[in-house]
Amino acid sequence: MKRLSDAPLVPVVLGFGGLVPFVGGALGLAIGGPVALQAANALPIYAAVILSFLAGGRWAAELVIRSDAPRTGVLVLAVSIALAGWIAVPLQVWSQPGIPLNLELTGWGILIAGFVFQYLWDRAAIREAVFPDWYLPLRMMLTTGAVISLAFAAFVRWSPTFSL
Repeated sequence: MKRLSDAPLVPVVLGFGGLVPFVGGALGLAIGGPVALQAANALPIYAAVILSFLAGGRWAAELVIRSDAPRTGVLVLAVSIALAGWIAVPLQVWSQPGIPLNLELTGWGILIAGFVFQYLWDRAAIREAVFPDWYLPLRMMLTTGAVISLAFAAFVRWSPTFSL
């Protein structure tokens, strides 16, 4: 595995810049008040968009590498990951007291699982030389930041007495 220092500067800067809404959204939820309401709406939507972006990267890589015969499984999996992120957002909105399953917590869980799964899938792609070696440490750091932010947001939402 290469080091993060081997990565070109632009993907590193853009990647870490993309963590700002994750961290900001999680902190916004912890602050409470009107900020928390905005963060509760914005963070899962942003997470779903980024998850779709990552899955779209796999779709595009498959089309470039195997343009004559793209593997159906790869394309279906990429679409499935994007749809999982999309499904997580309305689950959080539809969550109501009295429903036996906490749909909001389920939505957070789907987003977290989506990022972990996408990382593992990208890790395999790096071994297959679909992506460059420097991508693995970058993806690991970015995925860790996103997952920690989403897990913290879920904790804050699940624990109504928590606030900063």
